[in-house]
Amino acid sequence: MNTKRIVSDSGLVALVALLAACHGKPETSADIRPVRTAIVGTGQYGDKFAYTGEIRARHESDLGFQVAGKLVARAAEVGASVTAGAVLAQLDPADEKVAVNSAQSAVSAAQAELARATSEEASYRDLLERGLTTRTAYIEQQTATKTAQSRLQQATADLDLRRRQLNYTTLRADRAGVITRVSADVGAVLAQGQAVVTLAQPSELDVVFDVADTQVDTVRNANAVAAALLSARDKPLAAYVREVSPSADPITRTYRVKCTLPGRPPGWYLGLNAIVTLEAGQAAQGIRIPPTALYEKDRKSAVWIVKDDQTIELRPIVVARYDTESIEVSSGLRSGERIVTAGVHKLLAGQKVRLLAPDSGK
Repeated sequence: MNTKRIVSDSGLVALVALLAACHGKPETSADIRPVRTAIVGTGQYGDKFAYTGEIRARHESDLGFQVAGKLVARAAEVGASVTAGAVLAQLDPADEKVAVNSAQSAVSAAQAELARATSEEASYRDLLERGLTTRTAYIEQQTATKTAQSRLQQATADLDLRRRQLNYTTLRADRAGVITRVSADVGAVLAQGQAVVTLAQPSELDVVFDVADTQVDTVRNANAVAAALLSARDKPLAAYVREVSPSADPITRTYRVKCTLPGRPPGWYLGLNAIVTLEAGQAAQGIRIPPTALYEKDRKSAVWIVKDDQTIELRPIVVARYDTESIEVSSGLRSGERIVTAGVHKLLAGQKVRLLAPDSGK
């Protein structure tokens, strides 16, 4: 009996000692997760608007035929550099050639008629001088000669028109540039004036982007913006707001903005994407955070808040707008709070974290 009690008491003591040891075990570094953080309302997300734009030529023109017809050849391809007068496309000229031949025949007939009328007028003049005909008959012959002259002028003008229409079946570049778009393929039957290619002049470049209605006034009032290639964000250039669309796009409800670049910077080519940033100024805006800080689950948005004791809590937020490089939060955050900006889906509520130094990987 005593032996059993001693064994039981010994097991109880061992269990208590084990629990005490577990309870008093200090936290290891593996339990503390290193995280990247940012203080909201400061830095690059605090006072700037950012947009993604496309580099386009300031001067672009859609080129098409001045006559209708079937497209039988197209030498122009997207990206091709062309010189002034270069042949871009060709319509079937058969109908226009027939029209030219018909007009040429009409001119020949009019010339023959004028020659006959002129000869008869000379004969009647001689007869009138000898008193062998009346002045009335002579005047009628003069009128016939003038009529023949008018018909010849009309036939000549029609021949000139037919020849120009024959020339219109060949589409040529009116100036040097780059083909940025092709709108018709061989075999298509085109209407008069229908666009075939778009010709851009890359000597002057624009950055084109769209802005929301809440920001359009800020863009209109901005004298200059900073534009940088996506591949070289650390090398921004000063661009000037040249044009802001007076009306919103009927589908996207955004406003088109065009900013002119200084000259033609090296490495800036048509079609590349660029980041455009400008000061937010006094525009109404919420707190801006990086996209990597957003935690989404069941279509609800939240962020991890780092508290003073280095633990984290998940706080719901309301997203007002998604921009190119940031997210605007209308409620749920206060300026000056610290949030986690990376690996948000690998954290747990109440977990202790260690703040990484800026640009540190450890």
